[in-house]
Parts: sequence; C-alpha cells; structure tokens
Amino acid sequence: MSKIDTVFFDWGGVVANDPGDDFLTQLLKNIGATDEQVAHIFKTYMKDFMRGLISETRYWQEIKKHYGLSIPDTISDEFKKWNGLVANQDILNLVAELKNRGIKVAILSNVIEPTYNVLNHAGYYDLFDEVIASCKVGYAKPEKQIYQVSLDRLSTTAERLLFIDDKQNNLEPAVEMGFRVILAQNPEQIIHDIRDALA
Repeated sequence: MSKIDTVFFDWGGVVANDPGDDFLTQLLKNIGATDEQVAHIFKTYMKDFMRGLISETRYWQEIKKHYGLSIPDTISDEFKKWNGLVANQDILNLVAELKNRGIKVAILSNVIEPTYNVLNHAGYYDLFDEVIASCKVGYAKPEKQIYQVSLDRLSTTAERLLFIDDKQNNLEPAVEMGFRVILAQNPEQIIHDIRDALA
C-alpha cells in the first residue's frame, strides 16, 4: 500500500465542529422561508452559490424575487455568526504536526463566498498547503471533478491521499477514485483514525 503523503480535511464538521447545514437552514427560516422553500433553495440557488456560479448579491436577489421573502440589508453579517468559523484547536494542532512530518495538508470544502472570505481573513487557510473551495473551483462535493482538481493541485495520486469528511455521500466518490477516507464523527475519533492511517 502506498504511503500517505497528503491529508485533505473538510472544514465544517471536521476542522470546525459545526457542519453548517443547520445554520444555513436557520438563516433562511429567519427570513420566513418554509421547509419546502428551504429544500428547493438548497437544490437550486444554494447549489449555484456554493459553486461560485452566482454572487452573494444575486443569491439574495433571486430568493427575494422567487419567493417574495424580505431580505434585510444586513443579511451578510449573519454569516459571521456561524459557529463553524471557529476551528477546533486539537485538529489545528494535528494539522501542524502533520506538516512538521512533511505531510501536505489541504482543505477540500463545499463553501460559499462569504464564509470563505471570513475564514480566509481570519488566517485559517494560511495553515494549509492548499484550499480547494467549491465557490472558487466551480464544482462541489460529491461531484467527481472537485476530487480530481484536488489531486491535480497537490500533485499527488489517489492512493497516497487521505480524505476526512463528515458526510458519507462525500466520501463515496473519493473511495471510487481510490482515496483512503475517514468518516468524521468527533475530534478525538478523527485524530485517532488519522494517526492510525499514518502509522
């Protein structure tokens, strides 16, 4: 079996404890969206927003127009309140440890532009060798293209890569492509399973 030389981390639910789906759902509900509307928004406008195909301004304009919801001018500030903007220190320590061992570390994340900007501004992305963000590359997990972009960016091969994500459906295409994977459940388990995989 090939030696692992690169570890890819998802952000929400892995590096940060909060996956973010509930936050995005609540944000829509706070402006009056029903469960059905939220489901439809995730399948349509959020899908495009996540891939950087529409801007944040356009995202809110489309929702306002399509659903007749009232969007406050301060809505962008809400993204700064997401718990997932705070990384788990034990995971960050592990990232530093892996880098010290000569292992490349990267982020592979489905992320919208405002969240990307806050994380980038906070300096979290500087801790990683590369950040593959859906809003920047035009693809999102579980689309196979984003995994291929990840391999190309880090100049590695699937069998030398370990990928950690908190959603099983994001791991399945990676497994098909030959990645080694870990389903994240909590920081202690993530750290244990990464160390185990690298032993």
